[in-house]
Amino acid sequence: MSETSALLRHVNLPATTVLIVEDNDGLRRMIVEVLRASGFQQLIQARDAEEAIELLGAYNPDLMILDWNLPGLSGIDLTLLLRQAAVNEDARFPNPRIPVLMLTGRQRSRDVTEARNAGVDEFVIKPFSTRSLMRGVASALCRQRPFIVSAGYVGPCRRRRKDEDYRGLMRRVDDIEAAADRHSRALFQQTLSVELEALHALMSARGGLHKETLDYLIERTSEAETQAVRYRQRLLAEATRSLKEYVSYFGNAAEPDVLDVHLDSIRRLNALRNEDTAEAQTIIRQLDALVKNRKRKRLSA
Repeated sequence: MSETSALLRHVNLPATTVLIVEDNDGLRRMIVEVLRASGFQQLIQARDAEEAIELLGAYNPDLMILDWNLPGLSGIDLTLLLRQAAVNEDARFPNPRIPVLMLTGRQRSRDVTEARNAGVDEFVIKPFSTRSLMRGVASALCRQRPFIVSAGYVGPCRRRRKDEDYRGLMRRVDDIEAAADRHSRALFQQTLSVELEALHALMSARGGLHKETLDYLIERTSEAETQAVRYRQRLLAEATRSLKEYVSYFGNAAEPDVLDVHLDSIRRLNALRNEDTAEAQTIIRQLDALVKNRKRKRLSA
């Protein structure tokens, strides 16, 4: 059993209310699917800080997962407002001490420091994997630190454990930057698989594709292709490009079995330490043959 699973065993997941604040509809849905698959049931969603404030007052959630870059008030601005309600009572924020898990692509030391000083509990760097997201959720819920109310700071205690076994992303600023450099490539690969699996789960639940899901799938595979090229993962880029072009060509007529083959191919390529192998080349050839075959069938129909 993983450490995350062990921690979450002590949480009544079905009764725990989580507020997800993310303006990217596709990413927000993915987070919801990951949480639901982990056992959470009380999941509420907001696209911006203003909507989140309404939901904080209405539902008084147990955890807020919050994107940094939101339209209007940023995630940092919302966290500051929330924490200040511990000093000056504000009916909009019934629980100023609610744990806050911040999602962001920012990795610079000053950004991490800004988040900590605003009162953020945990910090998960995008792109993130299912494992890193759930690790952040478990830590925010189960490892809450003393809440500090002082003239210069309101929020969870910013002092971090110094022992080497502590894996929290916010242990020290230099640790965060080093971890981001070490794991950025691995996180990209993991996140790609997670996003595609979540999309497939959505498609299965809804009985197929719809325009919004298609648009998001094309958007994410385009981004994945760019990242794969950046990390010199040529064959992974080809696999994501194949998926993007297939979905663009077939649209709502895209076949679930072809999508499954692409997802499995991407997972297999992710698992390979070296792309320059016969297995990797075979995966790409099989994808090419599959897509060409389906295009021929459509043209002859």
